[in-house]
Formats: sequence, structure tokens, C-alpha cells
Amino acid sequence: MTVTNNRLTAACLTVLILGCGQQDVGQPVAEPDATATEASNSTADAGQLFFEVEDGFKLLGLDDFEVFHGTEPTDEQTWTAEGELLQCTGNPRGYLYSRQPYTNFTLRLDYRFVPQEGADETKLSNSNTGFLIYITGDDKLWPVSLEVQGKHVEMAHIKANGGAAAIDVEDNETARNEHRQPVGEWNSIEIASKDGSLTSLLNGAKICQSQPGELTSGLIGIQSEDFETQFRNLRIREED
Repeated sequence: MTVTNNRLTAACLTVLILGCGQQDVGQPVAEPDATATEASNSTADAGQLFFEVEDGFKLLGLDDFEVFHGTEPTDEQTWTAEGELLQCTGNPRGYLYSRQPYTNFTLRLDYRFVPQEGADETKLSNSNTGFLIYITGDDKLWPVSLEVQGKHVEMAHIKANGGAAAIDVEDNETARNEHRQPVGEWNSIEIASKDGSLTSLLNGAKICQSQPGELTSGLIGIQSEDFETQFRNLRIREED
């Protein structure tokens, strides 16, 4: 993936722009950070403003999705957008689902959990969301689909969901533990769909692969599951 290089380039551009503008004498200019997994808590950091989409990919925003709430929504809007950044409060449980179905594709995005104040290590490790693939049938918690886990402790694992038939998967727990970034930091997920088989990558490392099952096409969804979560640079490329 080219996300690291894109963010490094963006950070350098930011420094050049600041250097040419007016600023107080003696005010330091922030040094660029080349680490892909380190990001500002600001929703308008350089990686967000200057992200360059790879050839063949299309950025997806909130307008490309519908919202399903499992229970009555609260006064606070569950899903909001700021530029290419999607924010989810986690409450109530439910999910976004795409307006159109997909069959063969590559989906890429970054996401991070906003740590809950005062949460202990166990609570943080259970921070939860998920990416629903091949959604079919009626909306419910949870719909018939396959899920690429976003939950911190099971990140990028693939499983059947909502009553879908079980699938055979090969999962690499060692790779997950080596490449997963802590709660509060950005993790990059890639999901490749080919004729009903899914492959998941976490920060560039292959984590899990499923064998084709009964589901081969459907809508794509992102879960709201009790934890405040941010998603950015959501993009998709349809394949033959």
C-alpha cells in the first residue's frame, strides 16, 4: 500500500506551505512524521487533507451509504462526516450499508477507536466495529453477511454473520499480533473479494483468507457497535 508515502509527501508539503506563509518570528514549524500509524487527534490532519487515491479506486463517503439502526436512534447523530473522515458514536448499534451491491472488489480504509476515558486495558482491547461483506436479506442485528472483524483483539479475522452458513478460513494470529497498532492509533485494512473468497490484510500483512461459501455478492457495511470509531480514506476498486 502507498498510504505511508502519501502521508509523508503530504506532511512535507505542509511544512513547505507554512514556511512560505507569514508566521511569528521564532515560531517553530512542525517536523513531518513519516510513521504511517501515528496520526494527530485532529480530524483535519495532513493525511486527511492530502490523501491521494490509488489508480482505479473510488473514494466512498457518507452519501454512498444508508443507515440502519438496530434500536431507536439517540438525539446525537450516530454517523457524521467531515471531508473524507467518517465518525461513528457507536450508539445505537447498527450499521452503514452501501447503496449498491458489489461482487469482486478491493476495499481499503484506515480506522481507529477513540479511547474511552477511564477504560481499563480489557475494555480497550474489546473496542469493536466490523466490516460487513455480501449483505443480503432483511436489515437486522446482524444481517446475513460475512464479516471482516474490526474488533481490536480479532482484527481482520473473517467469519460468517447473521445466520450465514459457516465458512472455512485460514487465520494468522501471529501476524495479527505483530502488525496491529494500539487502540487510539490508525490501522489500515484491505479486503479483497474474488468470487466469494475474501482475503484480509492488516497494515499490509495478510491476516486471513476464506474459502468461497454460499454468499458471493451483496452490499458492504460498517458496524456501529458501542465504541466511538473514526474511519478515513474509504475507497473501493471493482474488479473483473
